[in-house]
Amino acid sequence: MKRNEVVIDGHLLKRGTLRHTPAGIPALNLIIGHKSIQFEAGAKREARCEVDAVVIGDLAVKLSRQKLNQPLQFSGFITQHSVKDRRLVLQVVSAEETGSGIGQNRNEGDQDGNGTR
Repeated sequence: MKRNEVVIDGHLLKRGTLRHTPAGIPALNLIIGHKSIQFEAGAKREARCEVDAVVIGDLAVKLSRQKLNQPLQFSGFITQHSVKDRRLVLQVVSAEETGSGIGQNRNEGDQDGNGTR
């Protein structure tokens, strides 16, 4: 299997209305805002972006109630939005507040508890 893992610190900027898939599973579209200082070629660079994201299941219900603009750590994988829409989207599998988790699968398999192996 090829690696496809994303962990990003950000803020929940926007969220759609909680909906349900044809199978009855809760689903929620999100926009995650990110801002940080990164190092590139030995120099500091400000990184800013807005990431389209989707979350399904119980976590969708929890994030539908989450306050906007609160710092969270999102974990998941990148995929295309749909068969017909090839835009990339972050499929969120966990979301955690600083200091306390609200998500699922927190640091599953981690050796150091910081999201790394």
